[in-house]
Amino acid sequence: MDASRPVFHTQRASQQGIALIVVLIMLSAIFLMTAFGARLTLSSEKAARNDRDRQIAFQAAEAALGDAEIDIMGPNTASNSREAALDSRNLQLFAQDCGATAESRGLCHTNTSTAAPFYKSVNFEDTSASRRYVSLGEYTGRGSGFSTGDSALPARLPRYIAETIAYNIPGGCPNQKAFLVTALGYGLNPQTQVMLQSVIFKPSAILKC
Repeated sequence: MDASRPVFHTQRASQQGIALIVVLIMLSAIFLMTAFGARLTLSSEKAARNDRDRQIAFQAAEAALGDAEIDIMGPNTASNSREAALDSRNLQLFAQDCGATAESRGLCHTNTSTAAPFYKSVNFEDTSASRRYVSLGEYTGRGSGFSTGDSALPARLPRYIAETIAYNIPGGCPNQKAFLVTALGYGLNPQTQVMLQSVIFKPSAILKC
């Protein structure tokens, strides 16, 4: 009888060892599932934040397009309004490349400095007095109610440029121009940017060609 006891103890120890291995495997599986769930939650939250940030930048860019339309088409009662000086045949304010003066800022004509499109050649991050883009409300007065840098607001004011493009209407006056507006909006993160474009045609007040 004494000779059978070591065999009994060996079987029990073997069973305990297998049970320990099973428990460790189950704990590992639970840990992996928990880690995967946490990572999935974080990824979903990050995707939601990125989407919200892009929506904010998109709406800011739309606001800049609307501001450009008022700048060109009116009605605009701002003291520095350019409405009366802008139409399809009145292009005096449109400078070579893009204007940087108080009167011609952001108004772009023939691109002579580079072959790149205006929206690529203009430095939208320039904050100097000679910058070549228009900030929201700069010529309309609408920027005073547009806050930036808060927890749910764009990091920077949206901005735009307007360039001349050919826009000849069949039967209309030749050599008329339309204005291609390129607007840039920012999200909460200044690296989140959305660029939108629209075409504005403003018939000349002079009816005869």
